[in-house]
Amino acid sequence: MPTPTSSNRLTVKSGKLPACDPCRAIKLRCDHDKPVCSRCRERGRGADCTYRSRPFKRPSTRAANWRSQENNQAHHSGVTADETVNPPAAFQYPNPGYLGSSSHTTFFDQLQIQKTAETGPTTECNSHPNPADDYIFDDTCIAKGAELILELHRDSLIPQFTQLFRRWIATGTNLALAGPLTTPCASTTSHLISNFDGTHASATTISKRLFYNSRCPLHLNHDTTLDEYCANFCGPHARWETLGLFCTAVCRASIDLTYAEPMYGSEQQRRRIQKLTLSFSDRFLDLCLPLDCMNDIQLFLTYENFISHSQVDGDQSYLSWRKLGDVAAALFALGYHQQQTESFRAAPAFLRDLRQAAFCRTYSADKNVSIFLGRPPRILRKFCHFYLPGDHDADSHEASRSPAVWLHTQKLDFATDSRWAGLCAILKDDILDLFTEDNYDERARRAWLIEADIQAQWLAVPRSCRLECSLKACDRRPVERDFMVNMKLNYLHVQFLLRLALVRPMSTEPDSDLLDVSLKMLGLVVETILLKDQIVNSGTSLVWKVAYYGLSAAGMICLTLVKRSFAIQSFTTSFSKIFQELSILAAEIERGTLVYIDSPNYALLARATQTIKAILDRMMTPSSDNTMVASDNQIEHPTASEQRETLDDGSWWLWDNTNLQEFELSFWHNLAGHPSLNQ
Repeated sequence: MPTPTSSNRLTVKSGKLPACDPCRAIKLRCDHDKPVCSRCRERGRGADCTYRSRPFKRPSTRAANWRSQENNQAHHSGVTADETVNPPAAFQYPNPGYLGSSSHTTFFDQLQIQKTAETGPTTECNSHPNPADDYIFDDTCIAKGAELILELHRDSLIPQFTQLFRRWIATGTNLALAGPLTTPCASTTSHLISNFDGTHASATTISKRLFYNSRCPLHLNHDTTLDEYCANFCGPHARWETLGLFCTAVCRASIDLTYAEPMYGSEQQRRRIQKLTLSFSDRFLDLCLPLDCMNDIQLFLTYENFISHSQVDGDQSYLSWRKLGDVAAALFALGYHQQQTESFRAAPAFLRDLRQAAFCRTYSADKNVSIFLGRPPRILRKFCHFYLPGDHDADSHEASRSPAVWLHTQKLDFATDSRWAGLCAILKDDILDLFTEDNYDERARRAWLIEADIQAQWLAVPRSCRLECSLKACDRRPVERDFMVNMKLNYLHVQFLLRLALVRPMSTEPDSDLLDVSLKMLGLVVETILLKDQIVNSGTSLVWKVAYYGLSAAGMICLTLVKRSFAIQSFTTSFSKIFQELSILAAEIERGTLVYIDSPNYALLARATQTIKAILDRMMTPSSDNTMVASDNQIEHPTASEQRETLDDGSWWLWDNTNLQEFELSFWHNLAGHPSLNQ
C-alpha cells in the first residue's frame, strides 16, 4: 500500500476537521460526525483526528467485497489503488411487469433459451433486486411520507376514521374489490399511528420502513391462506398501500353514511371528510407508484381510488376518467388480461378470485363509462382471455357470450356481482360493434343473435339472485337487495342498448320494444329511489344508478313524448304512471334528496330535471281540439294537435348525426331546444 503523503493526510486546524474526499465505498463516521470511509482509514487518513474517542466500526461485509473487487480490478488493469475508478451506485432498472409475445424482451429470451440449449446453462442475474441493497430511497419522498404520518397524528384523525369505518362495515357493505383486506389494513393503520410519539425523527423512521416494505415482493404460493397473505402488508410489514386502502375505505364510508356524528352532521362537513380522506388515498398511492413495483395490493388500491374519485369528483370528471385509465394500465402491466398462464393459475384460490373480480369490474366500468361519456373504450375483449370469479376448475371455459355455469347455492355477494358485470360487459362490447355496421340487415342479424345470448345468460343466473318481483316485495337483506337491483338494471341496460342499435336511421316512429325496456328500467330506478332507506350501497351508488340507468330511460321516454306526445298507443303503460315516475325522478333530484347543489353530478341531474319538468308541463297543459274563432275577424287558428303536427314535421331529430346517445349533459341541452318546448 502506498505511503500516505501530507497532501492526503487528515489534519486539524483551529479545531476544525475537514471531511475526507467523496468515496463510493461504505462510509464510517468518527465522534465529531465527519464522514471517513474505510478505504481512507486504511491509507492513514484520519490518523491525526484528535476528536476521535471511540474506535471505528468494522467495515461491513458488502464493503469488504467491494474493496476486494476494486483491488482485483486494479491488479488486472495495471493501476494503483489510488487510481481505481469507484464502482457505480446501485441503479434501479424499470420493472417491466407482464411482457407479451411481441415484446423485444420475450423475443431475445427465446434466443437465450436456444443458446442455452446449445452451449449449456449460464448464470443469470436476479431480476428482482433486494430492496435493502439495490434501492436508495429518495430523501424527498421520505420527507413527504413523514409529513403524512405527522399530519395524521397531529390532527388525531385515525381514531375518528376508525370509528367511521367500523360503523360503515357494520351495515354489511365494504369495498367492492378490496373488501377482504380492509379490516386488517384498518387495524394496522390504527396500531401504527397510535404507537407513534409525534416526533419528526420517528415519522422519518416510519416512512423509511414503509418504503422498504412497499418495495418488498409479496410472498405467496398455491397453499397461502388469506391471513398469511395479509401478513405481507399488515402488522410489522405495513406498506403505503395498507394506509391507502384504509383511507379509501373511510372515504367510501363517508359517501354512504349521510350522518356520522360527531365526525360530521351536515352535508358540508361530510363533503370535507370525503375530500380529506380521498386526498390521503391519492397521496399514499402517489408514494407507491415511483417505486415501480406494481402488485396486487397496488392494483386493488388503484381501482378503489378510481371508484372513490367517480363518487367524490363526479362521473364526468376528467380526473375520474384518467384514474380509470390507471386501473386498466395496472391490469395490463400485471398481465391479468391473460389469465390462462401458469403463473396466474398458481396463485391461491382466493387471490385468483380477487384478480378475476378486478378484471371483470374494471372491464365493466370501462364499458359503462365509455357509453356514459361517449368516448372510446380502453379494454378490448379481442386482446383479453379472462375467467369469471369462482371458475377454478381445470376445464373451466373463458368468459364469453355463452351462458355461464352458476352454482345453485350461489350467494349474493361482490363475487356474484362481479361475475354478472363481466358477462354484461361482454355483451355491451359486442353491441357497441353493431353501431359501426352500416348494413342494417347485417346489423339486425347480429343483434338477434346477441338477443338470444342475453336471455340465455339471464336465465342461467340462479333464481335466488334474480329480481323477478317488485323491490318492495323482495324479502332480502338491504345489501342483497342492492345487489339484485344492480344485476337487474345491468340486464335491462344491455337490452336497452341492443334495441337502440336497431333503431333505423332517420326513423320517426317509436320503437315499442325500446320504450318497454325504458319504462322497466325507469320504474326500477324510481322504486329504488323511494326505498333508498331499505338498501345498502353494494358498490354501485344510487346516484350512479340514477345518472346512468335512470336518465337513459327517462331520455328515451321524453324524446318519445316530444316526438309523439299524442300517440298514446305508443306506450304499453298508462300515461299516468309514466308521468308519475318522471315526476318522482324530477322531484327527488330537485328537492335535494339525491344530490346537493355542490355534488359533482348535480349539473347533469339538474339540467335533466328542468327538461323533464318542461316536457311534463307541456304535455299536461289543457288544450282543446275545437276550432278557436276570434270574435272580431272570425279567423280560424290551428288546433293544438295541428300545432304539434306542424312542429313534428320531421325536420328535428335528435339522433340524425349520432350512432350512440349517451344521455349525458349535451343530450338534455339539445332536447331542451326542441321547438315544442319553446312555444
